[in-house]
Amino acid sequence: MKHAFRGLRDLTHLSLANNNLKALPSDLFKDLDSLIEVDLRGNKFECDCRAKWLMGWLKSTNATVSDVICAGPDIMKGKRLNDLASLRNECISTDFVLHQSLAFESLSADTFNYKNDIYVTIAAPSSESCMILQWDHIEMNFRTYDNITGQSIVGCKSVLIGNQVFVIVAQLFGGSHIYKFDEDQNKFSKFQDIEVSKISKPNDIETFQIASEWFFVIADSSKAGLSTLYKWHDNGFYSYQNLHEWFRDTDAEFVNVDGKAHIILASRSQSPVIYQWNKGTQQFVLHIEVPNIEDVVSVKAFQIKEELYLAMTRYIGDSKVLRWSGRQFLEVQAVPSRGSMVMQPFFFKGRHYLALGSDYTFSQIYLWDVEKKMFHRFKEVYIQAPRSFTPVSTDRDDFLLSSSFKGNTQIFKHIIIDLSL
Repeated sequence: MKHAFRGLRDLTHLSLANNNLKALPSDLFKDLDSLIEVDLRGNKFECDCRAKWLMGWLKSTNATVSDVICAGPDIMKGKRLNDLASLRNECISTDFVLHQSLAFESLSADTFNYKNDIYVTIAAPSSESCMILQWDHIEMNFRTYDNITGQSIVGCKSVLIGNQVFVIVAQLFGGSHIYKFDEDQNKFSKFQDIEVSKISKPNDIETFQIASEWFFVIADSSKAGLSTLYKWHDNGFYSYQNLHEWFRDTDAEFVNVDGKAHIILASRSQSPVIYQWNKGTQQFVLHIEVPNIEDVVSVKAFQIKEELYLAMTRYIGDSKVLRWSGRQFLEVQAVPSRGSMVMQPFFFKGRHYLALGSDYTFSQIYLWDVEKKMFHRFKEVYIQAPRSFTPVSTDRDDFLLSSSFKGNTQIFKHIIIDLSL
């Protein structure tokens, strides 16, 4: 029936009445510009995604068309298709498909924009390197741009200060360093050694800005470690404040809560603690802890509309989603997790997602339910020992980069699916 009226450009009157039709093929009336009257009465149209094209045609045609009464689904029964505003949201879904596989293992990734180009830094300890990738606008993939070599690199974090690009490289051995992009050589060169006398086992780097000042914090996960705050001063970063001693910190997250700067430190040995910036002393002071949750390996802050949330990952036991109540963070959802080292929130094309890694089974991507204000399972992806998920957006597409401790680093492309086609 799809091409039943092909070539009938002079057709003026058409009746498909009383045929018990549930749907019409997409663009059935295409090129029938001479139509004056169309009779669709007496059918049992399902006003689902199959009717999306017909709704659009009804709004654009100059022909006189009988009312199209919906027979289903139940929520649409008895309504006029002519009156419905749109089926767009109901007929659009998304998916994550493998776009690119990088033949090296990795622990973490970061992304930055510089001079209209998009870059990704990847910590690859087994390759003894911090890989710098650049988005290739012609080949439409990520290609190697530079390679910073080192010893057991566990973190590569970028920071842009003015027109300068730095990459902070944290290592388990040989000290940690800062590299600066050299315009003349078109590569990253060592800029500074980091004062790490009290950093024994760096586990995470978090960069942030308070007013006009730049900082980064290194979370130390050793038993004798001391998480340390560094501050930019003139031509380098220098040790500024010791934060958290003897607690095996696993992750640091900077977040603004009610307009005030905070650092959240997660730990394997106690509940996460929150430090608040004191404008008078120009230092962070211990503020509150997040109670009733221990052995947290990572913490990520995110916003949905005006509400602030935390995603807290636990390797053993349920991971948690918490919401800021105005006084404290309260649990709103427990997410079943087993062998999870990362739970990463991200936002693509109007949708909020949560990627939850697993060392023992498929990793899960969750989708936010706007009405229930909770995440529900959306898709499974297989990654060997995932250690980070990093959202990266180009001018056209969105990607989710997944680091793997035991396999290839994988890049998934976020695609839109039109269910009406």
